[in-house]
Amino acid sequence: MKNSISAIATLNFFFFCATLLHGQENKYTRRNDNAPTVQYTTDRCYSRSILVTDSMVYTANSNGTLYASHKTNNTHTNLLRNKKFEEMRDLALTNGEIIGMQSGSYGVLARTDGQKFLGYIAPGSLWVGTFLDGMDIQGQTGFMMGDPKDGFFSLFHSEDGGKTWKPCEGKVEAFEKEAGFAASGTNVQVLNDSSFYFVSGGLKSRFFKTIDKGKTWEINSLPYMGNESTGAFSICMISRKVGVIVGGDYANPDLSMNTCFFTTDGGEFWLNAEIQTRGYRSCVIHVKGIFYSCGTNGIDYSIDNGVTWIPFANGEYFALASDGNSLYATMKGGQYKIMGLVSKK
Repeated sequence: MKNSISAIATLNFFFFCATLLHGQENKYTRRNDNAPTVQYTTDRCYSRSILVTDSMVYTANSNGTLYASHKTNNTHTNLLRNKKFEEMRDLALTNGEIIGMQSGSYGVLARTDGQKFLGYIAPGSLWVGTFLDGMDIQGQTGFMMGDPKDGFFSLFHSEDGGKTWKPCEGKVEAFEKEAGFAASGTNVQVLNDSSFYFVSGGLKSRFFKTIDKGKTWEINSLPYMGNESTGAFSICMISRKVGVIVGGDYANPDLSMNTCFFTTDGGEFWLNAEIQTRGYRSCVIHVKGIFYSCGTNGIDYSIDNGVTWIPFANGEYFALASDGNSLYATMKGGQYKIMGLVSKK
């Protein structure tokens, strides 16, 4: 008898969620999958990080290139031409320059002015041999993290817009086979001059927060299943209290259980989304009050801060960005797609 009552309650809950989801879809317009695609290179590559300004689109690519694409005249330039880089994993805009993060053996940061290569930010002995996962720079404040080295996460911060870096004072010990996922450059975030965040995955998945530039860290476990392909891939905090984490299992991308969690208390507790994204997600961003999240089976959006998710587009996507007018999503084959933002009817 108890099992029957439980089954009925479960069915009623899913019916409620489906009704709620249908109501949300009716209130907002969705763009279809025939949005325009930009081919910025014929190289066999894809971008794990995309940065959009008023006139330009920059992509950091799996073959070590960094392309600048002009929005109106359809020109595409590799800013790192003739430079030998391993995979570029992340981009940041600071002081009128673009910094590209390379995650290979030496973790070099490349500087450009958006038109030509300016030089390297050489790590010296700071992070040589460290696999860098993500970087964020807001104003003059920067935060960058890499995989564990000697049992501790590699954590660095900058106070001059990324020109120079130094290790964070507070050390964070890593569990065995716990690391960062360098999937879209969004597993790290700078919220303000003193507050940084990052997330980890693998056999252990956790949320890390500092409010004093990395001197001390608050750490909370995330309820992802523990194996090498699962965990938290991307974080987006929109305030000190409210934020979303997405991830899942990249080896089983259609598995839609435990892909998204949200917080309303600054990350002390992370709650499972009532209606999940449609599977593994590598990136989440926030644009004009709406969260967007992409993965290898599509893009979803949330209008209630990650509690429920609605399908937005089908396809295979890696990273997202927006200029406030459109959504830009990177794809395989040196392409990105431009889609209209969700809006109320």
